[in-house]
Amino acid sequence: MDYVSLTKTNRLYWLGRYCERVLSTTQYMMYWYDSMIDGAAIDYKDYCEKMGIPADYESPEAFIQEYIFDKENAFSLRHAAEEMLANGMVLRETISSKTLAYIQMAVNALELGKTDSAPGVELQWVVDDVMAFRGSCDDFIEEEFVRNIIKTGISIERLSLYLRLGYNLENVAKEMKKMLNRLHKSGLQTNAMSLGRIYLYGNENQLNISDEDLLKAVENLVVL
Repeated sequence: MDYVSLTKTNRLYWLGRYCERVLSTTQYMMYWYDSMIDGAAIDYKDYCEKMGIPADYESPEAFIQEYIFDKENAFSLRHAAEEMLANGMVLRETISSKTLAYIQMAVNALELGKTDSAPGVELQWVVDDVMAFRGSCDDFIEEEFVRNIIKTGISIERLSLYLRLGYNLENVAKEMKKMLNRLHKSGLQTNAMSLGRIYLYGNENQLNISDEDLLKAVENLVVL
């Protein structure tokens, strides 16, 4: 692997994590937003508990608005998007200006959606822009290990959300294999105990590892 500073490695990894957090959270919130329009109740307090974040919202409607669009809320989707952009700005020379532009477009879409009474279109733009960012990474980032650091962050964040929220659990083993393949190509340092647990889980879960313990292993896997 070519030399890359620890600071840059950290930013690449978290760029991937925030990228996936923005994408998956946007898709999750779009589903909830549609459900609210149809008159269904949403249990945002349960969601916040699973995510380990405060549930200090006056109503489900306030949760949707503030959790998606309030950049001053450190746990919000908008805040994650701002962190994604901040990492991308520092990494401009590494990821290219063309790739960075898609991140900026996603943040702009959230800003537009904040004042829209029906922000479904803007949220779809966020999804489209983040997906375009991923495609642009493959097209414009020459160093394979750099791409794989970002992709490892993406996979780890996706696994974290699967395990925290208890959805798409049938895809955990498949995503785990994808993550390990990316990890080995990234040159990232790993926690040996966490890596061992993940391997045992992938090998027909020989230790009957719980979702909670697996989440801890995933979150502690990469050493930065």
